[in-house]
Amino acid sequence: MSSPPPTKPPRGVKQGKETSGLLMSVIRTLSASETNEQREKERAKLEKEYKKSDARLDELVEQHAQEIMEVMQKFGSVTSALSVWGQHCDAVVARLGACRGLLRLRRDDLRRLWADARTHHYALQMLTDIERVVVSERETRESLSAGRVLAAAHTLKAALDTADTTLSHVDALNGTRQHLQQKKRELVEVIVRRLSEAVYRDERAPLTRRVSARRRTALLLAELTKSEEVTDAYLQEVTPEFEASLSEEDKTFETTVMISLEALGVLEQLKEATEKFRVQIQHELLEVIDSVSRRIIEEGEVEADADVDEDGEIPDSDGVSETGRPLARLVTSLGEEFRACATRNKRLLQLWRASLQKYRLPDSCLHTEQHYWSAVQQVLQLLLTEYLEIESVNLAAQRSVSSTVTDTTELRLADYFAKKRPQRRRSKLFKLSGPPAVSPSLSGRRHNYPLVCRPDPAHLHAVLPALHPLCAHIEPVTGGGECSLRAFITDYVRCGESERLAAHARASIDEVMRAPSAWRERGPPPPTLIKSGNRHRTIFTCCGSGWRAVCDTARAARRCGACGGAEALRATTAALAAAATHCRAAHARHTPTTAQGPARAQRWLADDDIVRFLQSLPNWTAAIHQDAKLSAEDLKQAYEREAEILGSSLGDGAVTRKEIISDINALADLAVLCETMDWMSANIRSLPSLLGGPGGLTKLPDKFLNDISSAAMIFDEISHKCLLFLHLEMRIECFHYLGQEERGGSAEGDEQAGGAALLAHALLAFHEQAANVLAPHRLAYIMSGVGEMMSAGVVWRWQGEAGARGGDARLATLRHCLAALSLPHRGLHRAHTYLHLLTCTPEEIITSVREKGAQFTELEYLNAFKVIETRRGISPADMKMHLKQLSAALGHVGVTV
Repeated sequence: MSSPPPTKPPRGVKQGKETSGLLMSVIRTLSASETNEQREKERAKLEKEYKKSDARLDELVEQHAQEIMEVMQKFGSVTSALSVWGQHCDAVVARLGACRGLLRLRRDDLRRLWADARTHHYALQMLTDIERVVVSERETRESLSAGRVLAAAHTLKAALDTADTTLSHVDALNGTRQHLQQKKRELVEVIVRRLSEAVYRDERAPLTRRVSARRRTALLLAELTKSEEVTDAYLQEVTPEFEASLSEEDKTFETTVMISLEALGVLEQLKEATEKFRVQIQHELLEVIDSVSRRIIEEGEVEADADVDEDGEIPDSDGVSETGRPLARLVTSLGEEFRACATRNKRLLQLWRASLQKYRLPDSCLHTEQHYWSAVQQVLQLLLTEYLEIESVNLAAQRSVSSTVTDTTELRLADYFAKKRPQRRRSKLFKLSGPPAVSPSLSGRRHNYPLVCRPDPAHLHAVLPALHPLCAHIEPVTGGGECSLRAFITDYVRCGESERLAAHARASIDEVMRAPSAWRERGPPPPTLIKSGNRHRTIFTCCGSGWRAVCDTARAARRCGACGGAEALRATTAALAAAATHCRAAHARHTPTTAQGPARAQRWLADDDIVRFLQSLPNWTAAIHQDAKLSAEDLKQAYEREAEILGSSLGDGAVTRKEIISDINALADLAVLCETMDWMSANIRSLPSLLGGPGGLTKLPDKFLNDISSAAMIFDEISHKCLLFLHLEMRIECFHYLGQEERGGSAEGDEQAGGAALLAHALLAFHEQAANVLAPHRLAYIMSGVGEMMSAGVVWRWQGEAGARGGDARLATLRHCLAALSLPHRGLHRAHTYLHLLTCTPEEIITSVREKGAQFTELEYLNAFKVIETRRGISPADMKMHLKQLSAALGHVGVTV
């Protein structure tokens, strides 16, 4: 039966790997044959090839029979050797098994022995550690007693580390651990206290103790080798051995601080100690105040009993009273101490920052210089509150200041007192008036440091000279703005001191100017800033005392300076206002009056037109401004113009005796008042120079300048009124005495010259009184021009026949009077000319007018013609003709007779 023809396998089907090429070739051939014949042929071919291969194989076997024999022999020997080696291996394995069993037993024994040995070792080590922990307290105490805090810190740190690590599982040491922690806290307190003493009490030895040469050398070397820039490498050599090598003479502030900080670093308390040190700054500063106060008291600068005066003489200083000098010395010493502490504190901060850097801690926890100076300002505010008897110190809440100190951790003064006792609510910032001075033994005091003097608000000016440089030193450190201490003083000056100064000045002025002998006693003025020699010769002494009160108030404001000096100036203006009130009242009392009413000079002085006229003349300018340069011709014209206007103001009526002041003493008092008011005005205008200058107020407020200018104008007005009154009075007396009727007498000269003699007597009496009182330029204003006024009075009186008699004797008397007054005679030239006019004929007068011009007024010519008509017996017709000719000569149309 024929099988189906083979088919070609599908593409992609991979054939298996051939194991025999011939076999596979046969298989392929058989499978590829399509007929039996082909298969037979192929089989025959295969058989043939098979036989050929058999024959070839036999040949090869015969050729290599020897080699095959040798291989078989070697294979047999190898097989035998392997069998022997296998037996040996089995024996070795058996022996190794036995050794393993023996070693396992020995290992257990060794492990047990090793465990026992380790147990004994740890037990001994634990006992050693326990002993070290137990005796560390004693070693720490011994190191502290020897002053070696770094060695104590290392000992305590090692004991704590051992107790907390190696012996942490020993419950019996819990009490010891707690005790060591307590010792650690105590050691930290000791170190912080040591740092505080180094900063706040370094080198504060008794004055009698001298520093040894070795100590001075150590301090000098420490200062020379001190590095401004401190790094952690600067502290690498600080070890217990270095601490032990330092002798007492070699210890300096630098070494003490470095050793203390290294001890804190060893105890890992650098960060915590910063907070401890910062919160103790204020307390340490109070301790500084206490020690300095006690030192001042022990040195005998203050009395043991405040009621007993000191025996020694202490030089006076501006603004410092006898009782306030100890306080001034205290504040000055505190300023020096605080600056020295600040220098040491700055160095401490540098070293502390280096220690923090060495132990890789942030320095943000470290206090700054602002912290220190803030505490300094707070304790000084407390000190001032105590000594100045300030009722409340919560000034910051009442004042909106733009302070640049922005430290949020700064202690507020109100918070400090809140810890002591509840704050009292009061509406007033300061107690301006109250009970007597607080005694140091009162239980209400806030602190225990002794008082060097009695508290008194006036002591502010004793401490200001020391506070000003201290504030100037603080402000650049705290940011350049106004420091809180200056703000505190400024608030106190504005709210309390200015009112106290004003009240004290007003009381002093009232006391001296209301005294019974206030406006009667005279004397030379006290020395002032005005260098004028004898410009002011005599003043009322009460005004000199009043000015001293004003000047003391101004100096007090100057001492305040930038600490409220501008506010304290209000006391000066208040004192000036009080003085002006008293001076106005005194002027009203000293203005002379008559029994029947005001004098003619007073009525003229009330006329604004006359006053304006007098003050517009050059002679007034020369009296007010000494440096005014006026010619003699200008003054002569002014005197003539004044005589003409004042003479015309009299009208036709004569000045009666009731209208003049006959009391020379009253005029002398008015002259003294004039001089006093001018002296006060000049001193008031010198206040800016007193308040300014080095150490004074840098810029005076415009309001204050306006106030003192107004006050000076008030005193100028009083002085001018007095001067004008005296000026007018002398001229009115000229008209009064020269215009009165002649009195009877035995001699013809006395009969004709009675009024002139009385005038001369009155003028000489006033000049004798005023020459010792008034300044020369004011006396010259009063007396100069009297000749022109005499001439006007004589001419006015000679306009009648009776008054024209005795003219030569009257003029002679007036000339003698002017000579006695050291005044020129040219003022009487007009009267002499008019007297000569009365001796001429009408024709001669008319001819003179035509040739030389009119020398007198039309009315004076008419009165002269009347006198001539009476004397010469001229008929009315001829006189009428002469009057027509005079009118034509004068340039008028006609003359009214």
